[in-house]
Amino acid sequence: MNTKLPVTIISETNLQGSLSVAPIEAALLESNIQYRRRLGSHISDGMENCIIIDTSREGKGAEWNAERNILTVTETMSVALSGHQGDPKVGPLTTVSICHCIAQLISPSGPKVRRMRPWAISGNWIHNCMDMTYDPVYASLKDTLRSEGSIRVVPITEVPMPSVENLDFIDSEKLQEISSRWDSMGNEGRARTISHLVRGALQSTTPSTSRLEEIVWSCIMAPGWKSDLASQIRLSSSIWKDNDKRIASSKIIDSLIRNGNL
Repeated sequence: MNTKLPVTIISETNLQGSLSVAPIEAALLESNIQYRRRLGSHISDGMENCIIIDTSREGKGAEWNAERNILTVTETMSVALSGHQGDPKVGPLTTVSICHCIAQLISPSGPKVRRMRPWAISGNWIHNCMDMTYDPVYASLKDTLRSEGSIRVVPITEVPMPSVENLDFIDSEKLQEISSRWDSMGNEGRARTISHLVRGALQSTTPSTSRLEEIVWSCIMAPGWKSDLASQIRLSSSIWKDNDKRIASSKIIDSLIRNGNL
């Protein structure tokens, strides 16, 4: 990439694209590299010096066109963990996590990139793989982020401001009441109370067992956050409902760069 010329970042106007663009822009800002944001645009024959984030297809992850200085980022399948018998566990390596890796290479010690790091897992959270089966890439990312101190993993009762309005299987008042006496409960009482809270979901096919477990037992929190990652993503849906797609995408990107959250 020619850093003496402005870098053009191209992406679709969707949540995955926005979550992918944000760390790249943060890294370029912190490295004093000029860039242009082009949302909802497609590359033309004469364009060069671009980073293209293509969320519409599966590819090789990152492909470099040296002739035109174009880096194309796509989702790819990756081995993340091994099973009990040593068999490889494969899951989606999303454009979001790949872009966070690229941002880390551009600006290794940048505070904006560091603050945004918990969002490296967000692409897997919104991926439909979480609704079908166990995602080894999500599990691996979560373990890595937790071990390095970027995130904490807590039950929903320990999230200061969880967003459950769009979760019809959780009664917000009941959750608040449980949270108020959570510290006085033993492990057995906590498990029984949570199971009772989400009993409606246990009788339904949605959300999946893996997603339900993450929603109630393994909420992703980061320093300074009041709401967990999943709650912030659910709340962001209103941005897409109330705005043009290009404006909504820009608001998501700007909020992540400015605040490190949504």
